[in-house]
Amino acid sequence: MTPERRAAEPLAHTGCAEGPDYGHSPDLALAAVLQLLSRFPARRSPAVARAIAAHLALIGGDTRMPESVRECAARLVSDWRAYEVLGESWSAAECPGHLQ
Repeated sequence: MTPERRAAEPLAHTGCAEGPDYGHSPDLALAAVLQLLSRFPARRSPAVARAIAAHLALIGGDTRMPESVRECAARLVSDWRAYEVLGESWSAAECPGHLQ
């Protein structure tokens, strides 16, 4: 999958056949990332961090979003990719064999 397609379809790599229609409602991506952000502290899941990074990349590249929102989202993508890697080490250390 190309980076452009992955950004356009952040749920495609998860195997989910259906998901929100961000193409027609970009505000749903913002709502989704806020929901994901609220869940991360309790779970520290690499999958949640990966989903957050994907949604932030989508928001950062969507010209329908206000410029300030796009810039902020784009700046945060690398942080959340790093949290994904950290989350993998947390999961392995806290719960060997834990499904991520």
